[in-house]
Amino acid sequence: MGQVHPAHARRIPDIHKTNELVDIAPRQHLLSWGLTLLITLIAALVRWPRLNVPEDIVFDETYYVKDAFSILKNGYEREAVEKANEFLLQGRTDLFETIGSFVAHPPMGKWIIAIGQQLFGLDSFGWRAGVALMGTLLVLVTTRVAIRLLRSVWFGALAGFLIAIDGLAIVMSRTALLDGIMATFVMLGVGCLVLDRDYARDRISRNLKPDSKFGGRFTWHPWRIPAGIFLGLAIATKWSALWYLAAIGILTVFYEYSFRKMRRAKYPLWGTLLVDTWWAKIQLLVPAFLVYVASWTGWIRSEDGWGRNPESLGILNTLKSLLAYHEQIWNFHINLKTDHSYEAYALGWPILQRPTSFYYKENLTNCASDNCASEVLALGNPLIWWTGVLALVLLLLNFLRSRNWRSGTIILLFLAGWAPWLLFPERTMFYFYSIVYLPFLVIAIAYIANLIYLGVGARESSRKVFFWIGSIALLVVIGVSIYFYPIWTAIQLPKDDWLLRMWFRSWI
Repeated sequence: MGQVHPAHARRIPDIHKTNELVDIAPRQHLLSWGLTLLITLIAALVRWPRLNVPEDIVFDETYYVKDAFSILKNGYEREAVEKANEFLLQGRTDLFETIGSFVAHPPMGKWIIAIGQQLFGLDSFGWRAGVALMGTLLVLVTTRVAIRLLRSVWFGALAGFLIAIDGLAIVMSRTALLDGIMATFVMLGVGCLVLDRDYARDRISRNLKPDSKFGGRFTWHPWRIPAGIFLGLAIATKWSALWYLAAIGILTVFYEYSFRKMRRAKYPLWGTLLVDTWWAKIQLLVPAFLVYVASWTGWIRSEDGWGRNPESLGILNTLKSLLAYHEQIWNFHINLKTDHSYEAYALGWPILQRPTSFYYKENLTNCASDNCASEVLALGNPLIWWTGVLALVLLLLNFLRSRNWRSGTIILLFLAGWAPWLLFPERTMFYFYSIVYLPFLVIAIAYIANLIYLGVGARESSRKVFFWIGSIALLVVIGVSIYFYPIWTAIQLPKDDWLLRMWFRSWI
């Protein structure tokens, strides 16, 4: 994300008094983008090589690869023929019946997969290319958001680097599923939110008179419109992004309230509710709604998509059919209670209680030992995740003590991706859904590290100790990622070496 204009940096009030997370100086602009691009390059180097491996349809790729190809050819999802997976791996394209297929997720994410198929072909590289691009972009956007949110180039870069080398982020960038795509759109929306906050605060600090009744009027928020667009794209990928639309809506209200309170408005809450909130809803919700509906264009234009009646076409009947379709999707999701060997209740996601195996084979040929195994295990780097849980607890304590907006923002955005799943303990769910809140977990780590640095920064000896301990810890984290990388990317291992990476029985 862009930088705060230096002329107005002093208008942003201290958030920790002496422990201030200062705004980025102009001379660091080149450094911040240089680090961002370097980290993005590292992310690409661990995601793109051997992207076609395994040369098979793994886990839920069985749904999205075929749906994406059907959308590419027909504009909507069609029912697959019997043995469609076998035909697809043989290079055949006659995979579909002429009738529409019921699908549980909107089309946008499958369009991303379809673009890769169009550019690179209907093979394992082609159907993963779009997801790999989005996963690489997720690292770039997370880095930029962290730099701006923390007001620190180096600690923002730390957050980006951690997600670049994390196992779950790597696996979700190399598998044609929807969650990684949704996470990238969500982070783009969050980036626009953070830009809007800085833009609005700068304008308010320059234009609004203090001690007014409501704090003045400031309704033009240009960054909220692209935020709504990106969140609409996220929702058009998976409905669970709706929680982020709600969270960002809440944050806009709190930001506006804090601005007006800072300007010593007599009635800051009423000023927020009467002057700004209604317009914020329009700027966020209308673009999100329009983008979401537009994502269904292929189905709307069809005559034989799922739930369409060729004898009852027309705008009104089409909208009725689309609404009925959404009712069926809703019923599917709330009643999804199918037993699965890798299902995992959300409470255990942050501590890696039950990761998801996307692919596993053993007794492989060309094995250097008696038996070799190859796996794609959606498992985060344990040191990153467990440290992230501790960082979130410390962040919550920081927020309760200081009411710091940065702490509150990170916590709320983490909870938006995790807490709603706690409400549905009977529903079938999987650990890899965590990818959507992973950016906020690594930003929490960077935030706490920055606060520790600011706390010890007054003494040169303390800074040296901090850098030595931090450097050693980071090298250990890198070493753990290297150690687990084979089971994230289906690199063949002797079975005994594979077992050494299964630290807990629940990981098998």
